[in-house]
Amino acid sequence: MNSTQIENNLQKLIKKFSAATFIYDLLLAYGFPKASIKRLKEGGLNLSKVNGEIDWKKKLFFKEVESNELYTVIDLIKATKTATKHDPRFVIVTDYKRLLAIDTKTQDSLDIEILDIAKHYDFFCPGLAWRKLSCTLRILQMLRRQKNG
Repeated sequence: MNSTQIENNLQKLIKKFSAATFIYDLLLAYGFPKASIKRLKEGGLNLSKVNGEIDWKKKLFFKEVESNELYTVIDLIKATKTATKHDPRFVIVTDYKRLLAIDTKTQDSLDIEILDIAKHYDFFCPGLAWRKLSCTLRILQMLRRQKNG
């Protein structure tokens, strides 16, 4: 899946935004297999038993919270290792208005309005090198379009 496909998928996610399916739609937008998402929904891959949390080993830790708890919860997750004991690549906390995320490998963080997620599609792409390459390719594509158009 290339960056344009991911960006298009995220645009579709925004147009049909639903808090109830957001995290699953987000994973699908990045090309995770539908069968894995189905197992995650049914609890087969979710190591968390807490309502509103998803702990998918080596993939992500997701938590929905109230608006006034957003920053407190992400700080608590950073301070304690309980949410990261299964080595998730991403930690995501949201109140479905804002989205906070941490890339646990690069320590990059994201703090955005949830409906702006398509503008930040590259954050959840694995590896900083991929993001830099993707950004470079997008710039080259824009330059070609300007030259030809």
